[in-house]
Amino acid sequence: MRKVTLSTVAVVLMAAAAANAQQPLTHTQHGQLRTVLNSAASLLAGDGEVSVIGRRQWAGMDGAPTVFWGSGHIGFKNIGATTGVSVRHESLAVEKLSEASAFFAKSVRISQTEYLGVSLNAGITYLDGRFSQLDPQDPAFRDDVMETDALVGFGVMLYRPDRYYVGLSLPRLMLGNLGVGGDRRYNFRNSYHLTAGALFALGTDFHVRPSILVTYSESLRPQAEASALFFIKRVFGIGGNVRSYGEIAGMAQFNFGGFGLGYSYQFNPGNEVLSRRISNATQEIGLSYRFGSGVPGLL
Repeated sequence: MRKVTLSTVAVVLMAAAAANAQQPLTHTQHGQLRTVLNSAASLLAGDGEVSVIGRRQWAGMDGAPTVFWGSGHIGFKNIGATTGVSVRHESLAVEKLSEASAFFAKSVRISQTEYLGVSLNAGITYLDGRFSQLDPQDPAFRDDVMETDALVGFGVMLYRPDRYYVGLSLPRLMLGNLGVGGDRRYNFRNSYHLTAGALFALGTDFHVRPSILVTYSESLRPQAEASALFFIKRVFGIGGNVRSYGEIAGMAQFNFGGFGLGYSYQFNPGNEVLSRRISNATQEIGLSYRFGSGVPGLL
């Protein structure tokens, strides 16, 4: 029974992925939790920050994509630098992919108000693919795949504190894809991110924060998305997200002290075929704590 269930899950997930053109796994709260996409963004929280976010796609279905991101860093404001770690774990049916990396970021003042930040990171990725659980009699699913690969990455960001940022990052350049470490049975994808955001004051107690994210992964079509959150007294924010594949999401953000709590509910209103087969709802929860004192940072 377990073999049949896993096979059914795998077939449905592959069909769903094809229907969605195999979109990259990213999170909608990129305007709030940026370091996991670009470690140079850690410079926006110069005193240090810890954050974690979980994304459950196609909620309510066993084997559906689940992704967790986490990051933590400390700041050295006297030299304009940060150092920290980032982790990621994603699972899809019988595949589990985990990675961890350490990073160092440094900012350089290029004008009276603008800074340029650069970051470097290095780490490892581990794939655990239990394909033999699907159908051991099928040669296509007979062998499990367990591989480890090293990764390096970089990020650059132009920013003005509490006003705007524009960044470009390649957080996971797999050395195995460059021919280092011998032959690989699994092709780890490299991912590229373009991020941008700004903060505008609408009077004393109101702010709006638009942000965009463009993601490209090898062999997948680019994915673009835009978000906007409206904040009241820097404490409560509400808004939405739109993606190029047709998904829309409602979002909420709460800030209290140094803590931030975010939630989003995403779905595809036009994906009627997929909706008839499985739930296409996706939920996210993000939690962060920013060190230092003062009013909560929105950017």
